[in-house]
Amino acid sequence: MPGHSCLGARTEGSNMLGQTVNRGKSLSRVNLAIAGLLLSLAVVSLPAARAQSIAVTHCQGQCPAYESPVTANQSNIVIHHLYAAGINGETSFPDWVAYRLSKEAIGVASLLPRTWQPDRLLRFSPLEDILQSGEDELRLSDNIARNNNPYAGSGTELVEPEDRARLAPMTSFANTPYWSDLNNFSNMIPMPADLRLGPWLQLEQRINRLVAGGDEAFVIAGPLYLINSLSLSPSKANLNPSAYYKIISDESGTVAFMFPENMGRYDDICARAIDVAELEKLSGLEFFPGGKRRSQSSSLLSRLNCS
Repeated sequence: MPGHSCLGARTEGSNMLGQTVNRGKSLSRVNLAIAGLLLSLAVVSLPAARAQSIAVTHCQGQCPAYESPVTANQSNIVIHHLYAAGINGETSFPDWVAYRLSKEAIGVASLLPRTWQPDRLLRFSPLEDILQSGEDELRLSDNIARNNNPYAGSGTELVEPEDRARLAPMTSFANTPYWSDLNNFSNMIPMPADLRLGPWLQLEQRINRLVAGGDEAFVIAGPLYLINSLSLSPSKANLNPSAYYKIISDESGTVAFMFPENMGRYDDICARAIDVAELEKLSGLEFFPGGKRRSQSSSLLSRLNCS
């Protein structure tokens, strides 16, 4: 994946080494920070001339790739136990989140805490400063949704702002020991309440029912900014997506949906099916690099109750 920094799922401390360098009569101290990544993937910076392919389970092998080399060089990929995410270097939000679904992972999430938290892997990345500077704006104290919240439990600590969404949903992984990773900022995107509590939630529930029946599925979800052709990156002045997409794959093939940000809570999700190739044009991403894209599946669309 040319130009990306790749951040792995677990980190085991760091060692600080001091080295004094003598140059004539002047002295300078060079501090070398060595981070030991002992499990999963390491922190890797791959120049384009020496790019390597890294197989990631969440992505069925290769993760989505940026068409723009500039955007790719500014992005980071974080890989957690439950999902992988491509973090935009300008916005600090994910451009895509990929995850694998199985029936064993699905559970009841109503009582799980939902306090947003910084992604611990991004401390190895220049994006850390961006995330920390914006943390106050992401606090749960504003716009708390206390009613009609499918993610909330019985206490006020379990509710969340109506205009934030998890791209990898809590209900799909509530039966795993790693569910708290889904509270990371790298899994968060601004989303209007009507869309989050309506079509987006409906599609999540349909995918969960599909997987609960014994099927394994892979999902890629993210925002679309739909800006002009001069740039595929949103300006920092407007970080609210214009639309959102979700791509579902199984053995039969692939289906994709695109939901505009002003979609009504009770609008028909099936009418928003879209071809993956069209999504790639709108997003500036190649979702299935390496020529492994599967054809659109009418069978999968039918099993998602879109016939």
